[in-house]
Formats: sequence, C-alpha cells, structure tokens
Amino acid sequence: MYASLKTAHGSFQADDGGTWFVQKDERSTAEIEREVEYSTLFALIRVLNPLRMSRPESRPRVMYLFTEMPPDPVREAVASAGGHLIHASRDVPFDEPWRAPEDLVEHFLPRIARTVAAERKLEFSYEGLDQLEQALAHARGADEATYWKAVFDLGAFAGETLRQAGGERWIRRDEAGVVPFAFACTFNSEPAVLFLLAKAMKFLANGPEDSLTAFVGLAGRAEPKKGFWSKLFG
Repeated sequence: MYASLKTAHGSFQADDGGTWFVQKDERSTAEIEREVEYSTLFALIRVLNPLRMSRPESRPRVMYLFTEMPPDPVREAVASAGGHLIHASRDVPFDEPWRAPEDLVEHFLPRIARTVAAERKLEFSYEGLDQLEQALAHARGADEATYWKAVFDLGAFAGETLRQAGGERWIRRDEAGVVPFAFACTFNSEPAVLFLLAKAMKFLANGPEDSLTAFVGLAGRAEPKKGFWSKLFG
C-alpha cells in the first residue's frame, strides 16, 4: 500500500540537467480517501525527504504520480512540501492556498490520535499510552503499511497525552530523521522538543527498553500541571 518513506520509487535526469525523483501512489481515490489522514502525512513526508536530505545546489524536484486524482488534503500536502502532482501525464497544480507542512501535521496527527482513542476506548494518559504500546508492539515485524501506521498512531497518541499536560503543538524539525516533525512542550520549565515519532520507531525496533510511555512519563514528571501527572504517577 505504502512505499518506504526513506527512498523514492526512482529518479531521472531532465533535459535541463536537473534531477527528478519519482514517487507513486497506485491506489484508487476511494482507497486513499478511506485513510486520508495517513495518506496525507505519507505524501507530505515522501516529498519533503528527497528535498531536505540534499544540498541546496543539487536539490532535486519531486514528481508524485497518482493513478487516480487524490483527495484535496493529499493534493495540498504535495504542494505544501514542494512537489509536483502528476495525473494523466499532467502536472496538476493545487490552486487553493495551502498550509505549511507543520500546520498539516498539527491538523492530521491529532485527528489520528482521537480516532485511535475512540476505536480502542483509551484515554489520553500514561496508562492509555502504555496499553496502546502493548497493542501495537506486533507491528515491528509487520508489513510496511502496518508498521508506519503504528508509528503515527503511537506518536500522535503520545502528543495528545502531552498536550493534556500543557504541551503545545507539532512542529517541523528536519534533524528528527525519517519523519521530520516533533512535539513542542515544556521540560523542567524550559521549552523542549520531543521527537515522539522517532521514539515510536525506536520502540517498534527495540521493544520496552525504548518505551515511548516511559519517555512521555519522564517529561510529565518533570513538569506537572493541575495535578494531571501527579495523579498518574502518585
């Protein structure tokens, strides 16, 4: 369903000497729409990564090929990240104003978190995050689509848990690695940036020794607010 976030489907040299990276999504519009939150984030990151991981003087252009025209959020993501959406051999522009990448992430990750919480009947709390980690631990050996959805589910849920304790919002941080977004909050009364999605990847790779729940708990203990964390850890 989803190709890797780390690599493109291919690349080629244009007549002007520049490099084009090619990404593809061969799903139908209906299939993309059924998972529009994940599809939007995947499109965003798969355009951003080839651009941000190259030197300015050799920065490629990214061509994103769709078999069917994707829904507007995916089109917005491709445009926001600096890509070219190609459908029916045409470069299809997104003519509406588009949000910045971090604003798209701030919109869609909380939506994912709320859906996960509702479907699994979990509260945004240390206990809820621990239960979600246990439920998604199997994803470390799953197919790529299941793996990346688990990364986003865990990271999104952790972000909303921190938001309950006074966290701020998702922001762009290119140093975060494969997924260039992090969560801004307060740690020991100082502004902090937590790489929750990267930590979710480490948990799926290494298991409990890289627990996202423990990571979030440490941040929570350092900055209690209105009794939220003291209730959880009391």
